[in-house]
Amino acid sequence: MYMKLIDDQINQLEAVMDVHEGTPAILVEDALSWLYKVRGQILSNQKYTVQVFPGERGYLNVFQGKDIVLNNIDKDSDFQTHFTQEEIDKLKERKDLAIDWDKAIIEPVREED
Repeated sequence: MYMKLIDDQINQLEAVMDVHEGTPAILVEDALSWLYKVRGQILSNQKYTVQVFPGERGYLNVFQGKDIVLNNIDKDSDFQTHFTQEEIDKLKERKDLAIDWDKAIIEPVREED
């Protein structure tokens, strides 16, 4: 939801810059810079689920911060089920995981209401 609002604002400001040469460009550029930064922070904090096998228990989980298991995506204090892109990239580098990352289904976690 927030990403759409930010992207809409960026598009509007970029359109103003393109159409109105006389617009105080420094103000628009500062606003755009701030919106790009906020969007980047939101994207870096975006969480994803990683489904390795079909079915309810085919999701990647990290148990107590170290052991990799497959289970469901229910939240639990012992299991990490949501990962940032940076965490997923680190998992992809692990030689001890035999995961075909091209077939894994990586989906964003929807915002909680």
